[in-house]
Amino acid sequence: MSRRLPVLLTCGFFGWLWLIGILTFLPGLQIGGALRGVIEKPAAPAWSLQGVLDGSSFRAAENWFSSHVGLHNLWVRLDNQVSYTLLRESPVRETGTRVVVSPGDWLFEHVYITAAITPSKLSADELADMAARIQRVQTKLERRGTRLLLVVAPSKVELYPEHVPPAHFAGRDPAAILTSYERLRPLLHEAGVEFYDGPERFAAWKAAGHGSLFARTGTHWSYYAIYHVLEELREKLNPHLRRPLPGLGLTSLDYEQPQRTDTDLHRVLNLLLPPFHEPIQPFPVIQAQDEVPAEDLPRLLWVNDSFGLGLIDTLYRANAMQPTHSLYYFQNIYSLPGLHRQDGAITDIEWESYLAEFDAVVVVLTEIALEQQAWGFFEALDTALD
Repeated sequence: MSRRLPVLLTCGFFGWLWLIGILTFLPGLQIGGALRGVIEKPAAPAWSLQGVLDGSSFRAAENWFSSHVGLHNLWVRLDNQVSYTLLRESPVRETGTRVVVSPGDWLFEHVYITAAITPSKLSADELADMAARIQRVQTKLERRGTRLLLVVAPSKVELYPEHVPPAHFAGRDPAAILTSYERLRPLLHEAGVEFYDGPERFAAWKAAGHGSLFARTGTHWSYYAIYHVLEELREKLNPHLRRPLPGLGLTSLDYEQPQRTDTDLHRVLNLLLPPFHEPIQPFPVIQAQDEVPAEDLPRLLWVNDSFGLGLIDTLYRANAMQPTHSLYYFQNIYSLPGLHRQDGAITDIEWESYLAEFDAVVVVLTEIALEQQAWGFFEALDTALD
């Protein structure tokens, strides 16, 4: 038998080992694409006599090597792909986003499943106080000529429970569970709070046969839904704005593969292959308006989570508002457009002079964030303003 094949196999094997070794110490040459999500790299091992004796230095070295080994990203993606394709599972991490996989490549964030089957723990008095506080902030802003609009974004789990693996509901029916928002909704109406009820609107659109409200592989409302949400927000805001929002010039709907936030959950799974079931999505093509001059466009202050980013991006693509700020999760100040973090802390804001620059304050959050009263925003303004 010819020795050529064994020699080639042996050389290939040792070449492969050399490649892995080289890439271990040259991470800039890593193959497999950067991994997404929260990744905590272990620190380099600290060698000491005590560490050698008790084994801690060797364990630290093993952890470091496992996360720096050559082709690490490729191994991770391959392992994730096997679990996803054969077991229909996603990796469970201690930190970051936990994704639940359902047939047909429907992906859901586990935190929303938990929220959908967890009854509200707030008392009636706490909910009444929350509604009253939001109403007080609304009134205080109105006295200063600034409109408040609370935008409650829908949950993909609540909208499409039929696509969630039943085992994750632990025998509970989300429709039979009263969440804090569902209990708060009538109190907001009674208090006269101006708010956009995303869960109600999306449920009505779904019942009317509208699809593409969420992409299968994303956790945020689709770009098609964003367009329609913005049209309804304009109707709520414009009668009260000194400088109204111009119309969004929709030129056409392009049907394309999911992209950007429509694939955010799939990206954090760190797989090798795209999803098998990836229906095309309608993407509104927005024409930037040029009839309203820049100085006549509204200046809106955004207090928002990630659901607000799609709204903001679409308004800037339409040239429909002035540069402004986002108080992202009410933790940091970002300039818009572009989402550039600014120096200074939110706690240092002098609200009286700061709010005078804005035509309206738009608070965008999911219903599970309402228990935190917009991350403390309403409490901060209720305390700061008379």
